[in-house]
Amino acid sequence: MKLNFKWYITAVMLTSFLWQWLIYATGGVDSKLFPFLMFFPTIVAITFIIINKESFKTIGWGLRKWWYLFPAFFVPVMVTLLTILLLTCFHWASWSNEIFSFKDGFVDVNKVKLILGKQTQTISFFILNLGLTILLQSIPGSILTLGEEIGWRGYLQKKLTEKFGIVSGLILLGLIWGYWHLPIILMGWNFPSQPVLGALFLMPLGTVGMGLFFGYLYIKTNSIWMPTLAHTSLNLSAGLLYAGMTSNSDRVIIPLVFIGVWAVTGASCLLLLRRRQTNTDHEKKLP
Repeated sequence: MKLNFKWYITAVMLTSFLWQWLIYATGGVDSKLFPFLMFFPTIVAITFIIINKESFKTIGWGLRKWWYLFPAFFVPVMVTLLTILLLTCFHWASWSNEIFSFKDGFVDVNKVKLILGKQTQTISFFILNLGLTILLQSIPGSILTLGEEIGWRGYLQKKLTEKFGIVSGLILLGLIWGYWHLPIILMGWNFPSQPVLGALFLMPLGTVGMGLFFGYLYIKTNSIWMPTLAHTSLNLSAGLLYAGMTSNSDRVIIPLVFIGVWAVTGASCLLLLRRRQTNTDHEKKLP
């Protein structure tokens, strides 16, 4: 008897929640066990593939549409930069000079290490320097995000979209991905000022928007490397956002704006996918 996707969701949640309990017992978000959590979706997926005698080829190891690497890397960075711009323009948050500071068209780099150096530099050179740094950091960082993406996009996404359709399937996957983080969010990860609100609502809303973009990349390319790179770029650029911004009111305003920008990005991808699905259904009806 084959184990269906419901068993997969149950297994990955139970094992991951157990591991998150161990994280809590060994120091919470500072525990050395924390990074290994990202491998559980893939470990469970590999187990199910072996038990069900499925093919590992369906995960999508190729890189045929390599040009999608550009939106995979740059869209999360641009979403982060747009979030920073909105927060500062509306005076909801301020940029901290602890990491780097802007003055008279130049940038002083303080705490962060950049690949082309920390010397005072022009804004254009700084953007190049920052982009190259995030890109190079994405290579080792993708080892961790691949641990999630093989399970979420490579294994579960196809099963959910085949069962519920592209739109409902991707939204459902985003919610599952969000609530998979529930214990660690309750420990203060990402939303330290509002852990309950973050765990129950904010994180799932955010992962739906992000998941629509990741899912779009995977559907368009059938390559696991696209959502993996996007996930890594997201983590690195979001880390810069959270470390560099200081809220002028409630700290939750920063992730709220970030989630809002991702919601617009995800909705745009959803419209493109619905258009593709409509065109495909129309072609099937043609004689």
